[in-house]
Amino acid sequence: MSQLELARMIERVSRRFLDYLRLELTRLGVDDISPSQVMVLLTIGTGEISVRDLLDRGYYLGSNASYNLKQLVENGYLDRGASARDRRLARISLSPKGQLLCERLRMLDETNQFGLSQDIDIEPDLQTTYDTLRRLEQWCSDALRYGGVLVASCTSYSFIAPDLVNFLT
Repeated sequence: MSQLELARMIERVSRRFLDYLRLELTRLGVDDISPSQVMVLLTIGTGEISVRDLLDRGYYLGSNASYNLKQLVENGYLDRGASARDRRLARISLSPKGQLLCERLRMLDETNQFGLSQDIDIEPDLQTTYDTLRRLEQWCSDALRYGGVLVASCTSYSFIAPDLVNFLT
């Protein structure tokens, strides 16, 4: 499997999850928010953060984030205000409506109501997948930050591109 094929699979899985999230929103009677906007709410979490921090945490594009934040504020899911230190900086937090929706979705997730069968235990597979994707994310971040794969760290990424690691070491 190539890295390109893996990236395409990750994108398809993400889209399918957003489709499933849309279905769950419909079941909950929520029709004024998109699945992508729900992911923004979940990224914000509890507390208050700056818009810049949201962009860094969620890897959102500025124009998409701006549109989604505007919609979320207008629909009552977010509270937006100016920073106490620098009035030019926007600070955002979940409104009570946003907190309630996130809590309802977390309850679905915790009770395995997101379509997972109770008969099979996929928790170990989910953990392995998560760990692998985190390492892949770190590898991509390092490649971007340092202009390529660092020879010193190649052995930690050998699960991704063993031929490349063998070539470089």
